[in-house]
Amino acid sequence: MNIYLFKRAFYFLFVFSSLFTLSLQAQSTNAVDSLLQLANQQFDNGNEKQALRNYKEVLETDSLNFKSLWRTSLLYSRIGFRIEDNEEKKDYYQQAMKYAERTINKYPDKGFSHFVYAVANGRISDISDTKERIRRSHIIKKHTDKAIELLPEYAPAWLLLGVWHSEVANITTAQRLAAKFISEGIPVGASNEKAEEYIKKAIELDPEEKIRYQLDLGRHYKRIGEDEKAAQILEKVLEIEPKNEIDKWNLNRAREILEELQ
Repeated sequence: MNIYLFKRAFYFLFVFSSLFTLSLQAQSTNAVDSLLQLANQQFDNGNEKQALRNYKEVLETDSLNFKSLWRTSLLYSRIGFRIEDNEEKKDYYQQAMKYAERTINKYPDKGFSHFVYAVANGRISDISDTKERIRRSHIIKKHTDKAIELLPEYAPAWLLLGVWHSEVANITTAQRLAAKFISEGIPVGASNEKAEEYIKKAIELDPEEKIRYQLDLGRHYKRIGEDEKAAQILEKVLEIEPKNEIDKWNLNRAREILEELQ
């Protein structure tokens, strides 16, 4: 084969190889887009375990996919919260933190990054001792505030801020004593008035999410000793028709709290 034919054959082989590679890349991109769209639909419909599985599959191909990163963290936090077994719950919360850290490291200027980082810290706090809970309460507040600054119309961030105020404003005497041995101390500025205001703001911003948000409002009223208000809210919650298994789980929690109040 003369040099001309060799060069020509090499050129056609290079073009074919490039086109084949581009075709594979396009197919891969289309597959990821389809999988992401499916995961988004599952997320919106409350099919959280399926959504989590598909978001993680997206990340196997596109490890920096922003929506898959932050929603994977959030789903680990949400699903873990409903798990009864403490060790399994802990595993889910640790995964939530791992993905939250990855998200905020890659996308520090995004509101959802700060939101899931605050949520993950809150979940870790739930299974920690008093000193660790107080330490993390400062982190939760800082990143929730940042999430609201960047996403002022995002109802879950306002709910998280309201719950933070409710919990911090009503810490126990033992917790206050423990805080004396922590350099940061108890976060200042927490109040029951703000707790109620912010939870109600979340309800106003997302009226479709009635069960979960009003359940937290009922919890807040119970926490501050306003049992009658709590009962009224929870009775209204129990009249709502559940849309999915998460709603049913929350309705059971509302029913349990209401029984405690009676």
